[in-house]
Amino acid sequence: MRRLIMPKKAERLLRLLGAEAARRGLPIYLVGGCVRDWLLGRRTLDLDFAVEGDPAPMALSCGRFLGVEPQAFGQFGTQRVVSRELRADFAMTRGESYPEPASLPVVKPAALREDLFRRDFTINAMAAPLSERGLGGIIDPYLGIEDLKSRTIRILHPASFRDDPTRVFRAARFLCRFSFRPAAGSVELARAALEQGHAARLSRHRLAQELLRVLEERSPSCALEKLRSWGYLQLIHPRLRWREMPFREAGPRLAALALGLGPEEGQALIRSLPIERALARAILEIVELPRRRASPQSRLQPWAARVLARSCRGIGAGSLRPRFLGGDDLKELGLVPGKAYGEILEEAARRQWRGQFKNRGQALRWLAARAKKSKSA
Repeated sequence: MRRLIMPKKAERLLRLLGAEAARRGLPIYLVGGCVRDWLLGRRTLDLDFAVEGDPAPMALSCGRFLGVEPQAFGQFGTQRVVSRELRADFAMTRGESYPEPASLPVVKPAALREDLFRRDFTINAMAAPLSERGLGGIIDPYLGIEDLKSRTIRILHPASFRDDPTRVFRAARFLCRFSFRPAAGSVELARAALEQGHAARLSRHRLAQELLRVLEERSPSCALEKLRSWGYLQLIHPRLRWREMPFREAGPRLAALALGLGPEEGQALIRSLPIERALARAILEIVELPRRRASPQSRLQPWAARVLARSCRGIGAGSLRPRFLGGDDLKELGLVPGKAYGEILEEAARRQWRGQFKNRGQALRWLAARAKKSKSA
């Protein structure tokens, strides 16, 4: 298992970066998940590089090769280069210490071995040096290859889950993604970090990030069930449950989870998670519509309509289309603006939700009859 099976698209880039690093006297290594995946024969193009020195020149060189500008992100000086074909992150090799459990780490420059020790699991704590010829031999100080062979997820030290309880979420993802098993005592350490209150100190922002990463997995049900059984899913919401649904993206899957909680708790969940604003608005509307049992005022995003159609039984063919009637329709019939406007439009929206209107023409005929009745009353 010591042979890295890399995608062809990565080979030329690695040689270029190796030559540039040699010219600058900067040791550079391919590290983490891409080393793991290539050892497993998985052809990822999500690359992580560790540089013993300033990573910016290497990111610039990579960006020139791919024709894109590097972007700095995070608070640890990471440089990211994203093209149509791959993503490459460049970071300085560093050591980390945690002043408190579940806090963000304090970092300092460090040699490669210490950089690998700060990582979450042994299978992610391997590196391969770059040179003009490409990749060198695998550096594996914590026996990650042995754990790959035995299909084991193992933390690097007993305080790992205390220092960073988000690693428990990653453990669940990797256990399910690779069909691996946890090392002896790992689950007990994860539960201890929860019972001792360390996991409860995670911010909603970090919990939201980890939940979305779980929901991005090909089949999230396995990881979610593990997190539920360990008590970690309850950190996000005490009644969160996964229901199998044919959605592949994290957004629709999160919407399905929120719908499963019901209107009040579902909306409270979404409002508590610092997620992208447009996604939050879309999910809040998805959760609200079944409570009101009224068609939406504007066009739903296609994925939102699919989630609702799958989740709400018995709704009509036009239920999820934008409301067939508006205020201008009432004005044309001579109805006087006022409180009745809103009541009539809401009644029409509820009828549309129930499938009593298949199209705008049917809605207009109902409205004409309704207006005639109102005038004669």
